[in-house]
Amino acid sequence: MTRKAWKGVLLLLAVLAVGASGIGQAEAAKRLQLGSWNPGSGWYVYAAAMANIVNNAKVGVQMDALAKGGAIGNPINVGEGKYDAALTFSIAANWAYQGKVAYKKAYPNLRGLIGGMDEYYLGIVTTNPKVKSINDIKAQKIPVRYVTVPRGGLGQWATEAMIEAHGFTFEDIKKWGGTVTHTGFSVIASRIKDGQADMFSHTVNPGHPSLTQIAIEKRGALRFLGVDDSVRNELTKIGFLKETMPANTFPGQTEPKNTFGFTTAMHVSASMDNETAYKITKTLIDKISDLRAAHKGLRTFKPEKTAWREEQMGTPVHPGAVRYYKEKGWLK
Repeated sequence: MTRKAWKGVLLLLAVLAVGASGIGQAEAAKRLQLGSWNPGSGWYVYAAAMANIVNNAKVGVQMDALAKGGAIGNPINVGEGKYDAALTFSIAANWAYQGKVAYKKAYPNLRGLIGGMDEYYLGIVTTNPKVKSINDIKAQKIPVRYVTVPRGGLGQWATEAMIEAHGFTFEDIKKWGGTVTHTGFSVIASRIKDGQADMFSHTVNPGHPSLTQIAIEKRGALRFLGVDDSVRNELTKIGFLKETMPANTFPGQTEPKNTFGFTTAMHVSASMDNETAYKITKTLIDKISDLRAAHKGLRTFKPEKTAWREEQMGTPVHPGAVRYYKEKGWLK
């Protein structure tokens, strides 16, 4: 080969090397977005921990935890390709998959990676001395000052459904001289602490940062409320689960409270490639001790019992996750 030809070969190899380097950098820079909920929520703590676990594992997948989304909004965000993955409740994922209850259209491309991660409850609290039960609000037309999260989360949606099942609405509260405010957790905690609000309900898990803060700051003045069985039976018709929040789930909550239960699942789109879905699932489950250490609500997560079950996700399981669960021997 002539010297000129050799120069041509070397130049071609140099060009290919630069190109390969550029491709590698582009691939390394590609990141996945994981939707959760607002700062101060348990889910944001979950998502931040999950992203940290995946990123530190260096398996070729990088994740960013987003402090936004919500249980109702996240299935839409994943279904429409706005987020690569997201946390939601299995009940919301199932509604979205079928296009019912809180959803005007179906999102049949939703797929589950991990299910049954925890136990959430509809926690209902008040500092209003006149409110001994939720029925008291309607019976006495008590002008409570209700605070709840912005629209998009199941906490807000479940709160409205619960109140309406008791025979009144947010509009009724306003007519009786009360107020209803949709805002973030930091404002909710501040308003209850300062006496600007006296009632709050939300889907919470053990150790939920905001309700824990409220319970500590208002200990002695805060009352935890339960839900009548007639109301619980009514809402099971749309998929709510009857659960009892154990005593001492939160500071000052000395008695168990009958309410509703929900469980967290991670969802992606059916368009996510199998290898990426496999890596995310395997990394998070293999690092279960790190995941449990991230939040009190995850301490009882037993993936061998719940993570792989379709009913704990509310949608079909992604093939990449199926591969991992079969390797573990959990899914036959």
